[in-house]
Amino acid sequence: MITMNYRQMLVVSLWQYNHHASEGLTLPLFQETFGKACGQHYYEKWTLYFNRNLWDMLAYFRSEEGNGQKFCDMVARQVELYLHNRELTIKN
Repeated sequence: MITMNYRQMLVVSLWQYNHHASEGLTLPLFQETFGKACGQHYYEKWTLYFNRNLWDMLAYFRSEEGNGQKFCDMVARQVELYLHNRELTIKN
């Protein structure tokens, strides 16, 4: 049986709907993660074809597990940035 962690899923969901532009998945971040050409390709899929839909982008990588993991790691990095920035906002 697959176990899903509600708190982790919630944080990703909150990030997806509430992040600032600097906390999102940008072209430079895609290019840093996947290289210039592939990064451009995946960024266009993310923004133009999938309209930034996380589930669709995850499914896109179904036959490329390594790149799918890179995408997940990239999302996790931005979610951590999102959480860090919210903690700073709350403290100030």
